[in-house]
Amino acid sequence: MIAAIIARWNRETSHFRAMPETARLLSLSYFLRSAAYPLIGVFTGAYIWQTNNNVTLLILYYIGNFLALPVVFIFNRWLLSRIRMNTLYAIGTVLTGLSAIMVVFYQPDTPVTYLYYGFLYGFGNGIYWANRNFLTLRHTESAFRSYFTGLQFSLSTIASIVIPVLAGWFIVLTHTGYEILVITGFSLLLIAGLIIRKGSFSPPELREKHARALSPIWQKARLLSVAIGCVDSAIYILPTVLVLQSLGNEGVLGTVTSITAMLTAVVSYILGRKYRQSQYFWVFTGVLLCFILAGAPLIAGFSTFSVIWYLLISSLSDSLVWIANEPVIMDMQDDEVKRSHTTHYRLIIDREWFINMGRVSALIIFLVLARINQDMALRLTASVTGFLALCFTIPVLRKGKLSAI
Repeated sequence: MIAAIIARWNRETSHFRAMPETARLLSLSYFLRSAAYPLIGVFTGAYIWQTNNNVTLLILYYIGNFLALPVVFIFNRWLLSRIRMNTLYAIGTVLTGLSAIMVVFYQPDTPVTYLYYGFLYGFGNGIYWANRNFLTLRHTESAFRSYFTGLQFSLSTIASIVIPVLAGWFIVLTHTGYEILVITGFSLLLIAGLIIRKGSFSPPELREKHARALSPIWQKARLLSVAIGCVDSAIYILPTVLVLQSLGNEGVLGTVTSITAMLTAVVSYILGRKYRQSQYFWVFTGVLLCFILAGAPLIAGFSTFSVIWYLLISSLSDSLVWIANEPVIMDMQDDEVKRSHTTHYRLIIDREWFINMGRVSALIIFLVLARINQDMALRLTASVTGFLALCFTIPVLRKGKLSAI
């Protein structure tokens, strides 16, 4: 048995070492970021709620985050002409962790401060993702891209299953759990940035040659992006609040987060194998309906059943909506580059604007409901934002127009 394990380990190690150095550095950095994410994402939100029991502050934090993302994608293009991409990547990772440090160690005095801290979080995330996308595209080749992608999915899945449950119960069993965890998360992000800072990475091509106005077909991609943003936004807030309010403490939150991550990984893998783009209309519409159904039991009130039902269905739906949509959007993006003589980077920025337009719109609805009555907001937001997303999607996905997509 031990010999077989050693042999397996040696085979996997040789696969990893067969990749170029840049790809190995990217793999290690991405894993460290995946390990840090629950600490500076899920549990920063938990800290804000546990400190104030005010969902408005969480909403403001994430509105700041989603307002920053599209702005930073544009700003990053200007920065790339002056700063190396791997240096920008490192800056993005550090700023993401810095926002969590600020929330925990420098508690905001006013609600607006949460908006500022959220903007800092989004600023770091925007720089991180804008440069990560290009680093991955430029420094992975078709010969090992499938292995690279599979490795990243496996490592991030392991991190999303193991880290939350350990972190949650660590908070419960210690007096300074939040402080230690955010420092740990910040340290992991700092190392992730320094690893890429060491590498030699080539810059992207950002110039457009003879670019034209974007086509009417791309307008459909924009509407789909708004729809995804609408249903995606509440996922950052509702699970944390519902678990801490109705089911228990941070240990329960971590355990539930780990279990839903494991189930989501299994279902995502199965759908990824079975899904065909010809099924897009039914799958995408069905997933949006699932977001509405996920929140339906909450309308009647908070119970163990309604909360667990929402957590499971919304988590699975959030994963499936991206799996169903991304292949279609990437194909549309490739076609639009040829049609409009534009660049992928321009389309990435454009799509980022519309995704976050949907997110901010949904969070504003959440905020208005919360100002009227917090419990009402927690009960209604999931179904209301799901219905809003469906309204954006129906004009695009009518059978007569599906062929245009």
